[in-house]
Amino acid sequence: MVKRLLTTLGLALGLLCLPLVAQNDTQNLSAFVDRNEVTLNEIITLTIRVDNSLGNSRPSLSGLNRDFEQIGNVSTRSSYTNINGTVQSFVDYIVRLRPLSTGALTIPAFRINNEATAPIRINVGEPDQVSNAGDSEIFIESSVSKEQIYVQEQLLYTIKLYYSISFDQGAQLTSPQVANAVVQQLGSDETYSEIVSGIRFNVTERKFVIFPQSSGELTIPPVYFTATVGRRGGLTRFFNNRTSVREINLASDTHAIEVLGKPANFPGQTWLPAADLSIEESWSGPVESLAIGDSVTRNIRLTATGLSSSLLPGINYEDMSGLKFYPDQPVREDSADDLGVTGSRTEGIAIVPSEAGEFVIPEVVVPWWNTTTNTLERAVIPARTLRVMPGSAPAQPPAPDISSLNRDIQTGSSGALSPSTQTSGLYLFWITATAVFAVAWLFSTTMWMRNRRLLAFMTTATPAMMPRKTETTRMAPTPNADSALKVLHTAISRGSAAEIKHCLIAWGKALYQDNTLLTLGQLVQSSGDTELAGLLAELEKSLYSINAADGLDRSRLEQAVNRVHRLGRSSRNSGKKYSLPPLYKN
Repeated sequence: MVKRLLTTLGLALGLLCLPLVAQNDTQNLSAFVDRNEVTLNEIITLTIRVDNSLGNSRPSLSGLNRDFEQIGNVSTRSSYTNINGTVQSFVDYIVRLRPLSTGALTIPAFRINNEATAPIRINVGEPDQVSNAGDSEIFIESSVSKEQIYVQEQLLYTIKLYYSISFDQGAQLTSPQVANAVVQQLGSDETYSEIVSGIRFNVTERKFVIFPQSSGELTIPPVYFTATVGRRGGLTRFFNNRTSVREINLASDTHAIEVLGKPANFPGQTWLPAADLSIEESWSGPVESLAIGDSVTRNIRLTATGLSSSLLPGINYEDMSGLKFYPDQPVREDSADDLGVTGSRTEGIAIVPSEAGEFVIPEVVVPWWNTTTNTLERAVIPARTLRVMPGSAPAQPPAPDISSLNRDIQTGSSGALSPSTQTSGLYLFWITATAVFAVAWLFSTTMWMRNRRLLAFMTTATPAMMPRKTETTRMAPTPNADSALKVLHTAISRGSAAEIKHCLIAWGKALYQDNTLLTLGQLVQSSGDTELAGLLAELEKSLYSINAADGLDRSRLEQAVNRVHRLGRSSRNSGKKYSLPPLYKN
């Protein structure tokens, strides 16, 4: 009886400990998928999250080969979070999987050291019956990643064109035209084969990312595909093997998406809906042993998955007695892959101490909304302490005896100054000279740091961007578009209207690889951007006004330039964006 009672108590204690073990596993090693219900032809995304406390061990994926086919390579991303005081840094391993059969499939558990994840069950149904629009040889499908999203959250929109025959050149696939949203194509088209209803089809897949700009219902209208197909017929009365031509016109489905507004409990001034967001810092030197007049640069990098870099906020610094802050121009970058857009913003600031002591730079907190878990999270950089030592200076002589100095002046019989008077005058002279030198050095250092980008532009970038002709009238090669963009940012921030115009034209040449672009009007025609056209018109007016560039909205101009730069670079990388003939060979 006693033995049975002890056994029962042991089992009860074991069951009570299970939640603690599961919680520990979730914190250090976890695995999750974007959805549990799929069809045979769909792809799921598996994420394995490994806490950095487990070291550099990678999970083994060998158990996936039984029920799933791995699509592409494994991608990784690192993150750092601080939730309610709990700091966690981890690495995500992201795998795209296609099920090999229908029914209930299981993603096996992953194990690292003594940690293990729970198995994940996936229900795989029969493939959807696709609409072939009256033609079983060519049809089109469209799909979205979510039916409900937040405002400014990314939505993945995928178009698949299935074809088992060849068609003539000149085929066209339109792009989605969505109101109140920003639409961008993700990379170039992918081509592969797929079996549908026992027939092997060639598939061309094109992906877009859509950012809704307002809440409510978002309607994605159909995209259209047009092509001509030559079909060889039999013998006729007048011609043998006559080829007949038919036209194909296909349209995708219409999608209605519910767009939610910003949650009421979101505390940040900048709304940041992202699948993941991380923040990190780096310093140009040690911060524990600075001296007065030394400078150290702090770089902070924000990286967001599913968010454009143009939406990432800057870092604000409050003035502090004894410290001077000199911010640099931020650098924004956007990259794209199958998971969407990843934006990053890197901001540097030079810090120059003017007093000795300890200075605490407050922590940096960036609230953001996790669109995967629908929870509020915060990316945090802890507070930093700067220790500033007094600068090296000559030893000060002892203060003169004022009473003795007055007595010497009153009783002196000659016009010559006494030795104590000479010492006091020399001391005051050196103190004054040292102070003037220190002020002049700080001023020159400050001006050099504030204008180093503009000086680089005036001395190096400008000659390379000036159009020059040789005797054979050959134009100089166009510069790198990203380098030209950085120079243009500096001109917009600090330059005159004439310098901004010159840098705009140089940037346009690099972006569109066109050395014949010499005017702002040509730049407007190449970009096709109406907002940029209006801003350039304001710039032209300011060139001939008394207060040059006073009426120019430089912030809007910088945003418009960034948008046109991203679209122009994407179109160059993708080639002919909506021209499909190279994919289909007769």
